[in-house]
Amino acid sequence: MDRTPDDRSPMAQAMAWAARITTISLEMALPGLGGYWIDRRLGTKLVFTLIGVSLGMIVGGWHLMQITRQNGSGGTD
Repeated sequence: MDRTPDDRSPMAQAMAWAARITTISLEMALPGLGGYWIDRRLGTKLVFTLIGVSLGMIVGGWHLMQITRQNGSGGTD
């Protein structure tokens, strides 16, 4: 993998990481909240909440794996 040095300022790098972390947090939380809202509207008991939480964890985990692969933190050159 070709790793080019990141020549952005430290503040720009920190903001990029903050955006990634915020995105992943929302990907994990919003499906569960949406499922809870649907359960409240339909009068069901935790069915859509559990589906939403499961979906959110899968999507968030997948996104974390993509970031890990991009950064290549586990290999030797």
